[in-house]
Amino acid sequence: MSVVLPSGFETVKLSAIFKKVSRRNNKSEIKNVITNSAEYGLIPQRDFFDKDIAVDGNTSNYYVIEQGDFVYNPRKSNTAPYGPFNRYEREERGIISPLYTCLVLQADIEPSYLAWYFKSDAWYRYIYDNGSQGVRHDRVSMTDDLLMGIPVIIPSKEAQLKIAKLLDCLESRFQTELSQYESLKSIRVALLQQLFI
Repeated sequence: MSVVLPSGFETVKLSAIFKKVSRRNNKSEIKNVITNSAEYGLIPQRDFFDKDIAVDGNTSNYYVIEQGDFVYNPRKSNTAPYGPFNRYEREERGIISPLYTCLVLQADIEPSYLAWYFKSDAWYRYIYDNGSQGVRHDRVSMTDDLLMGIPVIIPSKEAQLKIAKLLDCLESRFQTELSQYESLKSIRVALLQQLFI
C-alpha cells in the first residue's frame, strides 16, 4: 500500500541523502567515548554509565563522529522499538562503537528536521516489513542495504524549517514544565515531612 503525500513532499531512500562514516580512531587519539541512548541521545559514555565501558587502547576500530553526524543503534527499547537514530550535537569529536552505524548528511536537508523524523515512527513500518529479529531478541538485524533503503519523507525546505522549529519549541516547553513539576514534587515532599514532625 503506497502512502499519498501532500503536495511538495517526496520520499527518498536514506542512501540518497547520507553516506556512511569511514573515519576510524586508528591511533586511539580520541578518548571521548559516546553512547547512543534512546532516552538521552548521543552522550558521553561516562555520563551515561558513570564510568568508561570501552577499555583504553581498545578503541582503534571505533568510528570518529563529528557534530552533525547521525548514529543508528540497533538495540531496541521501549522508547525506540527499532533502535535509536540520533544526531550528534556536541562540538567535541567523539568515538563510537563499530556496532553502531554512523552517517554523514550529504543533501541540502535541514538536519533538525531529520533528527525529529528519526525520533518519529515514520520509518518503523519499513523495518517491521523488511527487517528480521536476528539471533538476539533485543536487537534489530540490520544489513547495510536494509538501513540505506529506509524511506525518508522530505517536505519543502520551508516546511522542514517550520516543522523542526515547532517541535523544538514544544520540546523546550515540555522540558520547562517537567522541571517545574519536579520542583513542585520536591516542595510537596518537604512540606509533608515538616507537617508530621
